[in-house]
Amino acid sequence: MHSDAIDALISNYLAFPARVSWKSALGDSMRGTFVGGRLELAGVAVLALPCQRLVLESERFQFTPGLPARICATRPRVEMTIEQAQIDRWLVRAKAPFRLLLGEQGVEFALDVAGFPVTRAEAELCVDRGWFLLRSRRASIFGLDNRLAALFRTFFPLPRLAPETRLSAIRHAAGALVLEFELADFEEELRPGLVQRLQRRFLPLPRLGFSGRA
Repeated sequence: MHSDAIDALISNYLAFPARVSWKSALGDSMRGTFVGGRLELAGVAVLALPCQRLVLESERFQFTPGLPARICATRPRVEMTIEQAQIDRWLVRAKAPFRLLLGEQGVEFALDVAGFPVTRAEAELCVDRGWFLLRSRRASIFGLDNRLAALFRTFFPLPRLAPETRLSAIRHAAGALVLEFELADFEEELRPGLVQRLQRRFLPLPRLGFSGRA
């Protein structure tokens, strides 16, 4: 379910374009308690990368009107979608000498020199029982395939980004990469700066932040 009126109310509180939806209401929906709450923001930047879409979902979401209004989220998670166009613009700004191509099977790394292909490599990124897994799919150097590349896997322990945050999944899609984070339950005042406050709490990385309106 979705309400344009709630979108306008939340966007006004956050000073940020927002879209809100939910699966069902518990009891009297006027009390603001919903199952499967979903808050979607577009055009933000986090983890040094611009995101096409950032979604906050919660098993149970409660909105309490007032001055200020408050929100309470139970078993929340954040889903960040990064698309190819955002990656391309980021690499141009960083003056990177390589390209990253987002595909259904993984991320392809491409390095050319004077228009000549030097290195091609594709790897799948995923999360496996608390470990970050880098699984090579294929690789070539100067056009010669390395048939052993698909045999190699690299495991890294997953450090928490914050005590209340855990990277839970990575999904590949054609032209997109989706990161999923599980968060601790939280309650916050619904006023401008909420997005930035949640970032400082759950993704406290120095000098990285949300860029503002799309």
